[in-house]
Amino acid sequence: MLASQTVTETRGNRASLVINIVSHSLYLLSLPVIYFVSMFSVMLFDAPGSEHYWPALVFYYALKCYPYITIVMIALAWILFIKRQYRWTYMLNAVPIVFMLLGTLPFVILSE
Repeated sequence: MLASQTVTETRGNRASLVINIVSHSLYLLSLPVIYFVSMFSVMLFDAPGSEHYWPALVFYYALKCYPYITIVMIALAWILFIKRQYRWTYMLNAVPIVFMLLGTLPFVILSE
């Protein structure tokens, strides 16, 4: 432990490092799956009039944007980790999950 680091900063460093590694590994493993799912996402609009169905549009765009958002959030989380802003890395790690939940939430609400 460096002399300039406090005990809480070291704990935050370890926790943030573990969360970064685990969540980013899972995100990177999900990218090939999202690729195959997004290949078939155009079939959301097969039914007549489905191009105006807003939950399908939200899900389609969430699916198409997920890889880009994931890669950007991973890069930003590591940049903030290097700058020792550990609290921001927790929020950035949650953005891809929240983004996909917001994409699927309209289907869940309207299916009831």
